[in-house]
Amino acid sequence: MAQLTVSNGKTISYHDSGTGKTILFLHSFGHNKNLWYPQLTHFLEQGYRVIAPDMPGHGESSFDPARHTVDGIADSYIEFLEKLGVTKTVIAGISIGGYITLKMMAKRPDLFTAMVMICTKAEADTDEIKARRRAQIDNIRNNGLQSFVETTAPKRVAPRIVAERPWVVDWIKMMNYTVTTDANAATLEAMALKQDDTPTLAKITVPALILSGSHDIFIPAESPHNLKNGIKKSEHHVIQDAGHVASLENPTEVNRYMESFLKSI
Repeated sequence: MAQLTVSNGKTISYHDSGTGKTILFLHSFGHNKNLWYPQLTHFLEQGYRVIAPDMPGHGESSFDPARHTVDGIADSYIEFLEKLGVTKTVIAGISIGGYITLKMMAKRPDLFTAMVMICTKAEADTDEIKARRRAQIDNIRNNGLQSFVETTAPKRVAPRIVAERPWVVDWIKMMNYTVTTDANAATLEAMALKQDDTPTLAKITVPALILSGSHDIFIPAESPHNLKNGIKKSEHHVIQDAGHVASLENPTEVNRYMESFLKSI
């Protein structure tokens, strides 16, 4: 594990291995850099440099609750890349990692050679989704972190995964417990306040791979198609028997699609 400090004294913990072309992996809400272990291992063996930071407030990265926004996290990650001396990279984001990817793409398109968007969207939350996030915040505040983790973790994956690969749910829970009550609440609110990034899609000129989970109940069904239709050089594939954490639920398929995509560009 390595750490570096960015603006406002925030410390970012990260994995960084390999010496080839770079892939930056941005994890999802409630998880940490270890979400990506199947991809980090696979693409390191394929000759890539793989970098995976803990999002502020997650894993071993610090955060400032007053400045914990999707925009602010994107700024921290851009500074993080600059401090590592990364000038060109593929970027892969899942869920809120995809939200942050679009912000980074809008701010610094020169940094990126390609993008991978997994179980994510460009649109702002609907009122219904905002209400759900704030109900989750109330649940955490009123009933504690354990209640939140134990009730939500199984919902993030496809039913077949719960039945046949319970260790995936256990891994998700272990990551969930590394995120404090305050960081969970602040991140849920940050997602609720995220603006619509659909206008960014038409400005993206790099190739994009879009992957969605066949049983993802957290991303609207139309969202991956909106990404595909909005980004000129894009392709979309559905990961079968996967919910909202496709990279961990069905890593073989995710890695296969990513490898084929990266070879094609």
